[in-house]
Amino acid sequence: MRTFAIVVTWIALLATSAQVFAQAGDVTPAASFEQGNAAYEAGDYAGAIDAYTRAVEAGVSNPDLFYNLGNACFKQGDLGRAVLWYERARRLAPRDPDLRENLELTRSLLRDQQLVENPPRWRQVLLAWHRDTTTAESAATASVLVALVCALGVCFVFRDSDPVSRAYAKLSVLSPGRLLGLDKAQDLALAIGFVAIVGGAFGYSALTKMRAEGSRPTGVVLSEEVSVFSGPSRDASVQFKVHEGTLVSVRDARPGWVRIDLAGDLSGWIDESSLDRI
Repeated sequence: MRTFAIVVTWIALLATSAQVFAQAGDVTPAASFEQGNAAYEAGDYAGAIDAYTRAVEAGVSNPDLFYNLGNACFKQGDLGRAVLWYERARRLAPRDPDLRENLELTRSLLRDQQLVENPPRWRQVLLAWHRDTTTAESAATASVLVALVCALGVCFVFRDSDPVSRAYAKLSVLSPGRLLGLDKAQDLALAIGFVAIVGGAFGYSALTKMRAEGSRPTGVVLSEEVSVFSGPSRDASVQFKVHEGTLVSVRDARPGWVRIDLAGDLSGWIDESSLDRI
């Protein structure tokens, strides 16, 4: 458990308390969070999980609460739920170094290591901007860059006007096109193309994350061992087994069953109660 962001967390919890708990005698999310912290410090991890869960059930969505809940589950040896809460926290605070370190540690202890995606280092560095931004941040960045493309397009059309010429004379010192010997029209065209590409990348990033949160969510296996069937029935053949903490993509659903996709082009049906969506 960490305390460096305790003030921010308490503000969020107190705000939720004011909205959700109006009757005297009700236990507020802030009180549940405090109880969870006290239980955690005392080594009562089961009690901490109960207290933190009450805050979650009250509607609180806060990365520090989710992080602490993941830590408590980890201390209990419940790796599946530890991964679940760490992943939920990561969606809200993707750049948190403590969260990333604990999540990587937990993943290193999972049984299905062959199903844990470990992209090469160069790819991790290249896609850091995608991994370390939230859905809202990616969407906002894409929107700003689209507006900038439009503004640059207007400047390109009116590039010979006095206002654009004066602005270009001042701002072009920052343009790499100036170093390449491009004229004003070429320089503006290069800027439009570059900003459009970056904006499109952030837009695609936002769409990918929204898809993961909506139409094709990611889930975490919670049961210690789960049989994966060829169809949504226990009469179907068992294809393979997965274990707690494994991340899966939920493709389809039937009453009591979900169809999952995993790394290595593996897929099948599992009991819906054996996993939870992030």
